Amino acid sequence: MIYFITGATGFIGASLVNYLVKEGHQVKALVRSKEKASEIFHEKVQLYVGTLSETSVIEEATEGVDGIFHLAAFAQPYAKDKTLYNKINAEATKALFNIAYKKNIKRIVFTSTAGTFGPSWDEPVNENTVRSHDFFNEYESTKFIAEKIAKDFVLNGLDIVIVHPTRVYGPGRLSKSNAVTLMIKKYVQALWYVIPGGDGSKIGNYVFIEDVVKGHVAAMNKGIAGEQYLLGGENKSYEDFFKMLRTLSGKNHMLFKVPVWALSVFAAVQMKIALLLNQNPLLPPKWVKKYLYNWAVSSKKAREQLDYNVTPLKDGFAKTIEWVKTQQYESKK
Repeated sequence: MIYFITGATGFIGASLVNYLVKEGHQVKALVRSKEKASEIFHEKVQLYVGTLSETSVIEEATEGVDGIFHLAAFAQPYAKDKTLYNKINAEATKALFNIAYKKNIKRIVFTSTAGTFGPSWDEPVNENTVRSHDFFNEYESTKFIAEKIAKDFVLNGLDIVIVHPTRVYGPGRLSKSNAVTLMIKKYVQALWYVIPGGDGSKIGNYVFIEDVVKGHVAAMNKGIAGEQYLLGGENKSYEDFFKMLRTLSGKNHMLFKVPVWALSVFAAVQMKIALLLNQNPLLPPKWVKKYLYNWAVSSKKAREQLDYNVTPLKDGFAKTIEWVKTQQYESKK
């Protein structure tokens, strides 16, 4: 099979490209530059340099493909130009769907985020959960808009399946989209000092990268057009997250519980400093509010309809810690 992948150099995208190649497929990959695509260089990977906004590149890259994995998005925590979120996450996605519709592409797997379902309350969110809280940031809101666009195209005959990864971690490119692995890496190196969200009781859902990649492929092969699938892992509080990390890493570093009000003050101060220096803030204030809520998720639907499997957090952490230590060793050579 021949697949076109956007966001091919991202954390999930690069892992997906390499998995598909190992399975014998050919890949057409949209990349911003060839220099950033070193992790996916392969004889079965054809690179197309451009952005989602360059329709001529998309037109060429989608010629003759059997399916599209659309992962590219503007996911930065902050942008001085707020319109970027809508231009890339919604408008450019619509343009891609239009091209796919005209070319009668067999199937598209569109990657959204579990964040569009909102925080969990009495029980984990699932695909039928109706969001009861305002969006926390432009990334969530524009991804939600893109989901609605996708469903409109489905009504007009385009086969689109939507997947929603949670907090992804594991071996792979270290970037802002691989924040959980960065946190694990910094803890192992004694460079992480805090337990976010006050008392550490707030719950998040953590999913291993290999599960997310296989979930994307399963959505392409088994998903139902117009359906949404949460690709999650295990629900864990920050307290339990770091307890497990201590045990598996063999490192008992001191961590400080930071209340949300303190994070809010820090975020507000560094936001003002960043604006004065014409820089991007480390932690935008609106993102801090997410620490006030639980983000428990159920992947029951994906397990039942896609034969989706979850790597136990203990096993995924062990693999990630070993990989982090290997990276440290390699860097010292």
